Amino acid sequence: MTDTVKPSFSCEDLLESIAEGVIAIDTDSRICVFNQSAEKLLEVSRSLVIGRPLGEYFKRNPRISELLKATLEEGRLFAEYGEKLFRRITGDTIPAGITTSQLFDAEGNIQGAAALIRDLSGIKSLEEGSLRKERLAYLGTFAAKVAHEIKNPLSGMRGAAQLLSRRMADPGHKEYLEVIMKEADRLNTILNGMLNFTKPAKLRKKPFNIHKALDAVAFLMGDEKLSIFIRSYDPSIPDISGDENQLKQVFLNLVKNAKEALGEGGSIHLTTRAITEFHIVEGGDKGRMVSIEIRDNGCGIRPEDMEKIFTPFFTTKHGGSGLGMAITLNIIKEHGGHLKIDSAPGKGTSVTVYLPLA
Repeated sequence: MTDTVKPSFSCEDLLESIAEGVIAIDTDSRICVFNQSAEKLLEVSRSLVIGRPLGEYFKRNPRISELLKATLEEGRLFAEYGEKLFRRITGDTIPAGITTSQLFDAEGNIQGAAALIRDLSGIKSLEEGSLRKERLAYLGTFAAKVAHEIKNPLSGMRGAAQLLSRRMADPGHKEYLEVIMKEADRLNTILNGMLNFTKPAKLRKKPFNIHKALDAVAFLMGDEKLSIFIRSYDPSIPDISGDENQLKQVFLNLVKNAKEALGEGGSIHLTTRAITEFHIVEGGDKGRMVSIEIRDNGCGIRPEDMEKIFTPFFTTKHGGSGLGMAITLNIIKEHGGHLKIDSAPGKGTSVTVYLPLA
């Protein structure tokens, strides 16, 4: 006869320790179990729900009540039922999987029903990230092939139009040929952007002054004429380690976007700040970084557009290629940096670039 090992913890300890939310009801559909994880998931205190009718505190999450009642009264069991749960305090929703079961006593009599609720937020984000990477990899290969196939005939078309323009005497006809050449140049710019996006960046890193680079970008964007730039530079920042030309392309793109978002009397703030022990999530490294913030008080970005900003060929601009932000993000990542965007419609946009110091 073997000895029975008694655990040093109680069933209540086990219930409170598991990561999944547990909700149980008795035969009268009153809540008798509501563990700590259920409190966190739904942002409802157990003191408000224990002993209460099931539907009283789940009006914003009716599916929980429906599944538990179907399990209790009809014997229907649900496994990983997908549902979005409303959170009471924050007001947001989270994806969850709900599994239900009936509860019986020692004689086999039904005593209630229970629901196990699992937070799927982390799993969903990983799945979406993996799917996005696969799509981008396929898109990159496809775009590179298309760009190479189109560039040669496009160059021939433009060259032919240019030769005809020189020999054409009628000014009206020359105007049409200029339109052809202009559109060919625009298409060539898009193709070059596709190639830049798909091929790995060849960085020529060296120390350079970030403030001089930002001033050069501001000058190119017409700072002397418009006076829309407000600078707030940290003079203690040493040189940046990176490819100056590619990073100028990053800031030129971000400043151009900010300028195009401005209304009458708008302004663009250029702010730099040294940061110590900054943690880059992607790489897991810590070290001395510098933040470069480009903030405008323009029209802002709509919430539904925020998720698509870095998607190739997505654009809200007339005649835009939709590759600028995708290329910008690639260059920053190649430098071991990080990009953060905060925006609200009608209030403006703040883009912060984090880069390692030399």
